[in-house]
Amino acid sequence: MAHEIRSSDLALARRLEAAEAANALNLARATALFEHRLIAGGCALFAGVGSPLTHALGCGMSGPVTTADVESLEAFFYERGSDCLIDLCPMADTGLTGAVMERGYSVIEFNNVLVRPLAPADAALSSDLPAPEIVDDATRLDWIGVLARSFDMPMEPLENIPVFDETLLVRVGSSVAASVGGWSAAEGVALLFGDATVQEARGRGLQSGLIRERLARAARAGCDLAMACTLPGSASHRNYERLGFSLAYMRVNVRRPQP
Repeated sequence: MAHEIRSSDLALARRLEAAEAANALNLARATALFEHRLIAGGCALFAGVGSPLTHALGCGMSGPVTTADVESLEAFFYERGSDCLIDLCPMADTGLTGAVMERGYSVIEFNNVLVRPLAPADAALSSDLPAPEIVDDATRLDWIGVLARSFDMPMEPLENIPVFDETLLVRVGSSVAASVGGWSAAEGVALLFGDATVQEARGRGLQSGLIRERLARAARAGCDLAMACTLPGSASHRNYERLGFSLAYMRVNVRRPQP
């Protein structure tokens, strides 16, 4: 099925945000380490204080959001020692966007939500990469090491992230882990995430190759859309655009500190 990507498409935004929430729910159910709560039409996920996976996704996209909903969302995070973190779609219900403005939330990051239609022909996309490895328990630390080095962050907040769905790893030479990228499928949408390439291996087309590899796998799995979130103006954004992704909307990541 062909899709015309428009930045004003509420139905598309609802589908993408629902896929993100479903992916978070699947992740929470896959490991006893994480906790979750379904609130305001979305999924709040707690993976530890400071974890990049601790946030609420897909809220406010399926109906009105009340003050009680927002208070329940905040309580979920506060009871676990975390600030309340929401990935906010600009087309979310005004009950949620209004609460964010009224309750002292601050913006911590903007993300461009990029989308690309998938067709059966995409199953034959060539990645031009050395055979990527699927990360498993034996190579999990290699994967986390690439994330930590790429984003210049300590290993500790990442150490409880389990191997889930399908994360691919490419090495330079015989042993050096250089680039990674994960993907999962939900609601017929392939979510591409976790892209990272260590500094010394950049400029070799590794990320673009991993994007093509994941698109091919997603097409073979029957997905008809692929989505990714990137920082505006980043090299990742440019790589995704070169491979046919278009901007659907800008998501705002917001935080309210614990009282």
